[in-house]
Amino acid sequence: MTLLSLASKQIWPQVLAVAHLEPGRVFLLHSEDAGESKGPAQRLKRFFDDSSLVPKGGTQLEPIPHDDFSAIETRFDEIVARHRLNLGECVVNFTGGNKLMATAVFRRVARRGLRAFYLERGNLMTWFEPRDGDMLTHAESPPIGIANHLDAAALLSCQFGDEVVQFPGEQLTLNEKGAKPAPQDLAAKLQGETRLDQGAFDFRKWLCIENPSGRPSNEGDNLEYGTACALLKAGVPTVRRSVELSTLPTSQNSEGELDLVFNWNGRLWVVDCKDRAAGETKVDALRSALLRAGGANHQTEALLKSVAEDLKDRDIKILREDLLQISEVGGLLGCALAVRSAKPPQQAVEFAASRHPKVEILLKSDLVKRLPAILAGRRAR
Repeated sequence: MTLLSLASKQIWPQVLAVAHLEPGRVFLLHSEDAGESKGPAQRLKRFFDDSSLVPKGGTQLEPIPHDDFSAIETRFDEIVARHRLNLGECVVNFTGGNKLMATAVFRRVARRGLRAFYLERGNLMTWFEPRDGDMLTHAESPPIGIANHLDAAALLSCQFGDEVVQFPGEQLTLNEKGAKPAPQDLAAKLQGETRLDQGAFDFRKWLCIENPSGRPSNEGDNLEYGTACALLKAGVPTVRRSVELSTLPTSQNSEGELDLVFNWNGRLWVVDCKDRAAGETKVDALRSALLRAGGANHQTEALLKSVAEDLKDRDIKILREDLLQISEVGGLLGCALAVRSAKPPQQAVEFAASRHPKVEILLKSDLVKRLPAILAGRRAR
């Protein structure tokens, strides 16, 4: 099979189609717009070569107009003629490109009797097949998980470019010790203390860690490793941790770090983990300490309430910033999760629910219970 595909910024219509159809040759048709089409096509070619989705050297780039209907059709015919393509072996993916490019290519496909398809975001592939002067359609869904073996860091680089992905992160898989414990054993450890400075279980003992970051550890790292264990136990093949990004083209944030990134069922998932006590919890602890020391007067209690409100506002601001960053990355490519050790303020929960797509907030104590349903595309409470 030879696949002719209109390239654009979104990589999943290309990646899923190639993983499903397994073409021997791929022609990526792109405009000269470096940001919208040419750059993504160049990155896709490199990704297909490196990932072996297409035989090495089997992916070629072909420029095509973007603003002249007749010129698009003419150029399409030139590509077919120059490469002496057998139309009976050709399939066209018109999911990418702008509307004019897609319409012109589709009309050429119909006139020349080629098969073509459009891949919807819900992973539904609609086929168009010429027959007896008409264009018949039918739909199919590529097998779920067909691209789960692909590396999340490589997909990030394919989407944004190597200049954005500064460090691809640690690659985490379960080791022999980590594969043995039952899910309820992991759940029990996550429900308890997870900070190493408080005597928690070190989840690194259950993991193979390739490409270690070499950065000094901090108190929140262990929750990241524990969350990775929960994801791997739920069936995710591999997880990337501590992926470092420079400024994203669509982001107002400067360089940042993604705690966890993984590829699952045709989506890229971004996970933000925070293992810190809420401001209200800290104030309650201080209030209890004052009571043990002899109690707090009216003035002290008023001060404690004021501090609690300030800390609550700070918690909301920090969580909103975290959610905004991961939704910017996850929103382009898939899904975003926020894992917390304590229940966040209601305002932060409402902010997460308002994002598109929604950022799912999970308490660490519920990870093992809720993750399987979330990964399967359902919502479990």
